[in-house]
Amino acid sequence: MKDIIPSWARERGDIFRRDFDTAFANIQKDLDNLYGNFLGGLSGFKKNIAESEKYLKSFVPSVDIVENDKEITVKAELPGLDAKNVEVSHTDDSLTIQGEKKEEKKTDKDEYHLLESAYGSFKRVIGLPQTVDLSKLEAHFQNGILTIKVPKKADAQKASKKVDIKTS
Repeated sequence: MKDIIPSWARERGDIFRRDFDTAFANIQKDLDNLYGNFLGGLSGFKKNIAESEKYLKSFVPSVDIVENDKEITVKAELPGLDAKNVEVSHTDDSLTIQGEKKEEKKTDKDEYHLLESAYGSFKRVIGLPQTVDLSKLEAHFQNGILTIKVPKKADAQKASKKVDIKTS
């Protein structure tokens, strides 16, 4: 641990050094946990089961938001979920995607028997501008991808005018 601490900090005996040591100790602990979870294999299975469950329960779906002149499209990656486990709702200024993930993996081999379960809920809230028409909102779910299209109001779809840029 002392090898990664700069010599100027190592030579100081005051509170700064203790804080520096603690910061690096925390980083080392986090890295050990990270690599332990991914590289621990079966030998580290018992030790890392709590961290693995914590990781799986903290599922937060990736969301892509694309806006063009006519609509706002939101795509959420929800692998392993069915449409019945997902709920889409809205208020005047936000869109909410929430659901629950229930996943079980079972592996039987000669050397071991492994059963992993992942349960957890998620909620994503996305702000919406006043220019959208929520009465025409559409949501589709296919192959683990939720696609939500929120059209803009007619007056918000006015064509923009190009401005010429002059140079000196």
